[in-house]
Amino acid sequence: MTSHDRAAASDPGDDELLESIGTAFSRLRRRTSSVPIDAPVARTDVRRDLLLAIVEESDGQLGVNAVAAAMGMERTAVSRLAASCVGDGLVERVASQTDGRSVTLRLTSRGREVLATSRHQQRRAFEYITRDWDDRERVEFARLLHKYVAASSRSDPA
Repeated sequence: MTSHDRAAASDPGDDELLESIGTAFSRLRRRTSSVPIDAPVARTDVRRDLLLAIVEESDGQLGVNAVAAAMGMERTAVSRLAASCVGDGLVERVASQTDGRSVTLRLTSRGREVLATSRHQQRRAFEYITRDWDDRERVEFARLLHKYVAASSRSDPA
């Protein structure tokens, strides 16, 4: 038996891979934050960074309720998180452009800097985790991950 045959025999089958995708996502979430890079993303910053990314994507059009729905979190928890981000100068509350009675969230320049730093750290973590991959594998994984994200956004309930 060649080394290729042994590797193929020990590799999980397609059905097993598909059945364990949820477990893989959970492990990825837990392990990425513990990658040994300078200034790793703290676990406490993950929700903050998610809020910042959602606010950035909405271009100041979402209030706390909509951000909570997008994050899949309770409104009160997101309200506290948003208040913390406001206090840290990362987000500002502004009157809605469509309804002056409601308030939306908008990134500040400091919020954009923090989000850019977080994304840079995520890139470094990706490079560390995939350090044994060749460039073609890294790009293919990134392409498929972006395709997966695009497909998931198409399946969002309207």
